[in-house]
Amino acid sequence: MIVRVALLIISFILFLPVAESFDVAIKWVKVDKETVYDGELVEIKARVERIEGNESFAVSFYYDEIDSSHLIGRVHYDSINYYRLPSIIWDTKNKVGKHRIIVCVKDDNESNSIAYCNVTVLSCKKANLLISEVYYHCYPHRNNEYIAILNAGDKEVNLEGYYITTQPWKRIDKQNKIIFPKYILKPGEKIYITQNGTSFKEDTGFDADYEYYNCSSLPDMKRVGSFILSNEGGVVCLKNKYNHTIDVVVYGNAYFNEGWSGESVHNVAEGIVLKRKDAIDTNTSKDWEYNRTYVIGQSDFPPFYGEATFAIAFCSPDCSYDIVANEIKNASFLLINLYLFTNPFLAEILNKSNAEIRILLDGNVYGGIPMEERYIAYMLSKKAEIRYMLNDEENGIYKRYKYDHAKYVVLDNGFIIHSANWAKSGIPKDNTYGNREWGIVVKSENGSEFLKKVFYYDWNYRDCVEYNETSFTHGKPPEDFSISYYVPKGNYKPKFDALKINTTFNFSIILAPDNAEEEIINLIKGAKEEILVEQAYIQLEWEGGLNPFIREVLNRNKSGIKVYVILNKYEYGWSSVINKETKEFLEENGIKVKLHSQYTIHNKGLIIDGEKVLISSINWGENSVRRNREIGVVVEDKNIASYFEDIFWYAWNYKVEKTEGGIEIFYTLIAFLLIILRRRIK
Repeated sequence: MIVRVALLIISFILFLPVAESFDVAIKWVKVDKETVYDGELVEIKARVERIEGNESFAVSFYYDEIDSSHLIGRVHYDSINYYRLPSIIWDTKNKVGKHRIIVCVKDDNESNSIAYCNVTVLSCKKANLLISEVYYHCYPHRNNEYIAILNAGDKEVNLEGYYITTQPWKRIDKQNKIIFPKYILKPGEKIYITQNGTSFKEDTGFDADYEYYNCSSLPDMKRVGSFILSNEGGVVCLKNKYNHTIDVVVYGNAYFNEGWSGESVHNVAEGIVLKRKDAIDTNTSKDWEYNRTYVIGQSDFPPFYGEATFAIAFCSPDCSYDIVANEIKNASFLLINLYLFTNPFLAEILNKSNAEIRILLDGNVYGGIPMEERYIAYMLSKKAEIRYMLNDEENGIYKRYKYDHAKYVVLDNGFIIHSANWAKSGIPKDNTYGNREWGIVVKSENGSEFLKKVFYYDWNYRDCVEYNETSFTHGKPPEDFSISYYVPKGNYKPKFDALKINTTFNFSIILAPDNAEEEIINLIKGAKEEILVEQAYIQLEWEGGLNPFIREVLNRNKSGIKVYVILNKYEYGWSSVINKETKEFLEENGIKVKLHSQYTIHNKGLIIDGEKVLISSINWGENSVRRNREIGVVVEDKNIASYFEDIFWYAWNYKVEKTEGGIEIFYTLIAFLLIILRRRIK
């Protein structure tokens, strides 16, 4: 019995199925490129052959060491019949050096389950290229996003293979991208890439270099995947063909830390362009922090520095009309940029002129276009070219500046810059009436040429619309409207004749929003003895804090420099509130201020040390400096500065002078009679 049981057990064991061993061999491993540049993708292939058994397995790819930190990836198989050819892509980014590729499998025979090959990854020198502009939040239906790339180095760069992506965290073959063709970018050169070349030119005034959607005749960049810049936040990354980050910008609600440090650039509203401050790259949002706001199409002129040998300084109400009238009467060529034009006497001079005339006016003036201006525009449109810079969003026109508030005239061989609108109060025909304004005529062909560039830069944009007499808001006034040629008179006693000088002097032309803020701050900083400010109003608080001009004036005052400020005394409204607020603040900080009420101060002037004077249209308000088109000229001449100093101190010490003939009694009687009449009517 025992023997029989033993035989049965032995028989059972003998006939049990024997477990089959699993053995596969890695016959070879190779790469498609044995020497690559840092960031290139390498394809690794292997051949795995079945020796014995058949079950699921994984082929593992490593570089240098067999551990999790050096794992490239795995390829899994459920079975193998004869052989398998596993392959994997290795991203060599940041892997400079010589490397051993290791491919292995786990089976029952370790002697043939591993193989090797070698790859050398070379260092790739990065070009000194910077993303200098990003326009990601375009106006509705414009579809003209763009990016600008600047060569900030001293050597040419062939851009072939470079690309821009908004997905830099992905592997190179998974990123969306727009890829540059062969293009040699010279040192200091900037290249523009846009979504739509036609729309780009309409809104910027010049052609882009490439577009990445086939919308115009511009050459196309190769596009991989969808490439749209997010309005809420994103990453714009310039890379070379080896996936090296050359430069990156992070904006809005996005986060990315490769080549970028700290918080993102603050989001901007539609129509606003992100612009790099300069070519110094800190890879932070500070590189993109500007005081001014760049609206698409706005200019970015530097100050113009010139020299002249003749000038006429003048002021309103004393002598401005005769000077301006004489200059425009004798000109053969006139480019006129004004915020407001309602003076019929100046209009009549232009109407009789044989000059070539172009007039650019603001089309969205506060309160609407006056009927007087509409009358003048209609009259002059028969012989002059007239355009309005305006905002018309219904027709897809978006104004570049809040207001075209500049007041200048380009002459044949010179220019006029002043603070005055061409109204009866700004350039008064009778000099007993009108605002206090400063102005100057400068004879300078170079200065004239510069202002021509400025004028035509503004003129040749889609927001500058040709005068249309049928326009309900800007065209010909109603038939029953007749402009008044009445000449207002006042009780001001004219004191100042125009000053003509024939000596050599330096001048600089400044523009808002391009450079005026920085230039005026530098002007104030340079004061050594005295600062005289005459402004219609001064806005104390700007976005982000104290008015930067006020801040610098306070700094100079604390250092011992005398500061005097004249402001207009408005009886009501916003300007009244802010001038009182500014006066109180300045006086609390030891600065002498006068609110002038005897006549209207519409001036926007500044005198430094009796040597330099700023004559301009630039109010000391944030809109004026950062959002309007404004023009000013800084004249460096003691005689001219002294002329305007006298005008300043006259206003500071002004008292109404009694007029002969008892006119005060006359006005008193008139007022008394009006009061009696009103009571009777009631």
